[in-house]
Amino acid sequence: MRVAVYARYSSDLQDACSIVDQLALACEHAERQGWQVVAKFTDAAISGASLHNRPGLSDLMRAAESHHFEAVLTESLDRLSRDLEDIAGLYKRLAYWGVDVITLADGKVSKLHVGLKGMIASLFLDDLAQKTRRGQIGRVKAGRIPGGRCYGYSVLADGDERGRRGINEAEAAVVRRIFADYARGRSPLKIVQELNTEGIPGPRGGYWNASALLGSAKRRNGLLNNSLYRGQITYNRQRFVKDPSTGKRQAQANPADQWVTKDVPELAIVPADLFEAALARRAVPRGTNSNFHRRPKHLLSGLLVCGSCGSRMIVRTRKGGTIYFGCSARMNRLGCANARNIAAPEIENRVLASLRKHLLAPDVIAAAIDAYRSERQRLSQQHARSRNSMERELGELTRKIKRIVHAIADGQAEGREIVRSLNQLERQREALEAALGGKGVFDSVELHPRAADRYRQKVEDIQGALAAGDAAAAEAVTLVRDLIQRVKITPTPRGEPVAMEIAGDLGALLNMDEGATPVMSTMVAGVGFEPTTFRL
Repeated sequence: MRVAVYARYSSDLQDACSIVDQLALACEHAERQGWQVVAKFTDAAISGASLHNRPGLSDLMRAAESHHFEAVLTESLDRLSRDLEDIAGLYKRLAYWGVDVITLADGKVSKLHVGLKGMIASLFLDDLAQKTRRGQIGRVKAGRIPGGRCYGYSVLADGDERGRRGINEAEAAVVRRIFADYARGRSPLKIVQELNTEGIPGPRGGYWNASALLGSAKRRNGLLNNSLYRGQITYNRQRFVKDPSTGKRQAQANPADQWVTKDVPELAIVPADLFEAALARRAVPRGTNSNFHRRPKHLLSGLLVCGSCGSRMIVRTRKGGTIYFGCSARMNRLGCANARNIAAPEIENRVLASLRKHLLAPDVIAAAIDAYRSERQRLSQQHARSRNSMERELGELTRKIKRIVHAIADGQAEGREIVRSLNQLERQREALEAALGGKGVFDSVELHPRAADRYRQKVEDIQGALAAGDAAAAEAVTLVRDLIQRVKITPTPRGEPVAMEIAGDLGALLNMDEGATPVMSTMVAGVGFEPTTFRL
């Protein structure tokens, strides 16, 4: 039997040697059973609480779907996942493809194992989180810091004394300077500009940003909100939960009555009156024109790039109901000379006009259509070959099954191994039949003759739809964004329009065939698909 070995370790629980140990034990077990190890998949320093960001497991599932092996061998079920929903889904998909799950701890995994072990692993995570939180609260009450290193302090000890901190006098002087400047009215931008000009490294060793000082008013983080500087540890201001759809950690603020505090006057860097003065100024509303006010996304959000320094162009201000974009490096740390702000309508109008002029030009569309046809033909031929191969494999499996059935009927074969082999062949045949029964071949269809006209009309109508707040414009917005890779905006002398350069392609346009299978996700670069760059 062909098996794939999977190993994983979590950075907070094990070390890198665990991967080697898991693989060695699994390979030894496979050798004793007479199995052939055809692949090894690993995920190092990745939690088992989610399937996201698990490249090794993703590769394993793709190989399983392609029938590269008949079983997955791993140390225990929680190596695959510690989440009950995830492990049930993995088991179900592997079973559909005819792939068994075998663990060193329990042998061949059944639905009973999935239910019981999955629940135990999930409860383990909850219990671990609770014990970790309890331990951190204990450290706070003992005057220790439960988190990582904080600017202004040095780590004094690890082990049993983990969490002890001492004042770093060089950094503490910078902290006091920041509080003093801010309390007397200096802007965060001016403060960080001076620090960067003097070459003083930021908390992470790079440039200082204004956001490092201000942080989030809701989450009360940032240097100016850090109560440790006045000699008080504040723990449990926020908690982190994983988004089940993305696997990413999201911070959520806790109510103030859940905070845990501890006075540590020996760690005070900033005098109490100075800290309170800075906090009072921090609490004053900054108004609707705040540089750091969160704005909704717009047509070209995330696509605009500063031509001077390469940083993102982000919403910088709003005047008279009009959004203006500016360089983020300039905004956060005055780290760019580009002080020009450009109105969102001007950018959108020029970009849309350029799309009509360049990307929708007849010669560009003709070249892209030719490449589109060629690629569809290539994919059609590739899928036809794949289908023929699966049909041949299905025929061979059917013949094997018939031979085994005849042997059993004639009394020439018996025993559990024969039955097991027959079941495996049946599962493989079912998986192949399901794959062949789906829409597995690309039809070599022509591009819809009116696709370009329809899209050209969408581009012409989008400005009016956006201005009217028409919800139906969402599709057009998505398509236009798909056409654009980036828009570089370069400042010019005052009084002249800023220079713009757009890079894009016709991918969204060519995927508008009615009834055709989308192919752009698998399209290779070819004539008509390279990014087209031009100045506006």
